[in-house]
Amino acid sequence: MRFTDHDSGLPNIGLMLPYEGDCSAEEFVRVASAAESSGLDSVWVGDHIAFPVEMNSINPTMSTGKYPYPLDNPRLEAFTALAFIAGATSTIRLGVNACVVPYRNPLLLGKVVSTLDHLSNGRVVFGATLGWCSEEFEALGVEFGTRRQRLEEGIEILRLLWEEEEPSYEGETSSFKAVHLRPKPQQSPIPIFFGGHSRPALRRAAAIGDGWLSIRLPPEELREYVDYLEEEREQSPLAGQPFTVSTNFPARVGPNDGLADLSDHDRSTSALKKLGEAGADQVIVVVPSHDPDELTEAVNHLGLIQDGHPD
Repeated sequence: MRFTDHDSGLPNIGLMLPYEGDCSAEEFVRVASAAESSGLDSVWVGDHIAFPVEMNSINPTMSTGKYPYPLDNPRLEAFTALAFIAGATSTIRLGVNACVVPYRNPLLLGKVVSTLDHLSNGRVVFGATLGWCSEEFEALGVEFGTRRQRLEEGIEILRLLWEEEEPSYEGETSSFKAVHLRPKPQQSPIPIFFGGHSRPALRRAAAIGDGWLSIRLPPEELREYVDYLEEEREQSPLAGQPFTVSTNFPARVGPNDGLADLSDHDRSTSALKKLGEAGADQVIVVVPSHDPDELTEAVNHLGLIQDGHPD
């Protein structure tokens, strides 16, 4: 059973923007504007600040353990990119999948996200994750081994900053006396989705989150994770509160090796419905070429698929 209900037979459809790779400002806006015009639910960016030239860290999101794109790819900073898109759109939701909370100062992060939500009229979806690249933490001067505690305390701080008038905090990794942080977000609360496929990550999402961000799961595997999340959620203080299950959907436009072909509307619709039946409330389509032209074409197909139009 889904955590939330939909009138459509499809999950809500989001799109990963071309935040990675060579993309001009005009092309970036064009893709996001097309997504909004086509009636998609949300646009998303990932979050990495500085990859090392030589990486030894294991990427848990990939079966190979490797980052799937060149390490020297251009990558837009997540919240700057979303702020740029916020000014060029009016209704589409703006998501980060997912912010590496532990290597950021929580007060500064809280201010950035609050400002973005305020100026975008309440459109932010905040994805949070531990982070996996130890070299990135090292470059930023943050201890990798404390990231779980930094994540949990960071989320507590963010919610205090966004909800309380004079928040203060005393913790192991962060402490500050009462402060003013205004303007507050337009949303109350800003939805926080957690990434991660491990049992501790799933328990964290179920216990304190508003949703879960999964990566590259076929429907049968997704169903197993959703079943576990539902059990954990029922035992949490947030039992009965809305919870969104999100997964991504790698796809291309045209025949390709192994990925869905969005120009084949029947097969794409069937694949999206199967993810929905497995428990996905939201599917974020990822076009791995990061090519703005292909992404714009993908958006046009997704709009037709969402509206139930034939090929």
